[in-house]
Amino acid sequence: MIIQVIIGLLAILTLIGIGAWIWAFRREGAVGLMAFWTIVAAGCLIVSVVYEVHAQNNRPQAAQSKVVKPASKLKGRTYFSERAKQQTAEQKQGLKVKWVLKQLRETYRDTVGPVSFAAAKKQYVVQAKKPAYQKALAIIGNHPKQNKKALRTIRQNMNAASKVVTKSLKQDDYTLILKSGSKTLLAAQDGRILTDRLVK
Repeated sequence: MIIQVIIGLLAILTLIGIGAWIWAFRREGAVGLMAFWTIVAAGCLIVSVVYEVHAQNNRPQAAQSKVVKPASKLKGRTYFSERAKQQTAEQKQGLKVKWVLKQLRETYRDTVGPVSFAAAKKQYVVQAKKPAYQKALAIIGNHPKQNKKALRTIRQNMNAASKVVTKSLKQDDYTLILKSGSKTLLAAQDGRILTDRLVK
């Protein structure tokens, strides 16, 4: 407040100095003296304005937080700020989901089959389409007692893969599913078997 009063007074003195300078020049008076005082007043004015701008920009956060804003503006700003944060988080999560899908495709493409992602259900679906893998699943399903080790290996691999999915996405509600056609053979979530239909 005080600095604003000083700025006002200096502005008035500067205007008076400029008027006196012009008057002295026309009347052949003390032009040098008037010029000196005008320059001093203008310099002080500039310094005061710069100081005020600096003080405004570097005001402590505590002082700024005391400014009372209308509730509607605060609500609007909070809404848009939260919405922006949410959109950023969703975009990051979307990139993670795509990255996990890419990794699963690279893992299962050549040995098991294609992998897709059902966004609405948060499910990564591995389709058993490779003939050799389909044949192995059929043998295991028909003769489980003779293929206990193979059954255990498939389940362990699915559990391990589902843990990696959870760790990568930092959420435990994504499911990894092994299908043969429309039939779900195995479903795992965060290292737990949810559905197991490997054995007929």
